[in-house]
Amino acid sequence: MSYALLFNKQGQLITERTSTDITKLQDQLTKEDFNTLQTTVRTAARELDEVHSKIEADLNSRKS
Repeated sequence: MSYALLFNKQGQLITERTSTDITKLQDQLTKEDFNTLQTTVRTAARELDEVHSKIEADLNSRKS
């Protein structure tokens, strides 16, 4: 999972979150380890969405 802050060609600040399909790892991990990974990825995605919302709100308040 990664999170990036980027400027596009129009000079706009954008955020990008990427992740991979972890189901391909299910056969290589114990059930407990896979469940831990699923929970961690889900938590990370939720937290990064909150970061995105805060950044977006801050940028929008600067436009007003």
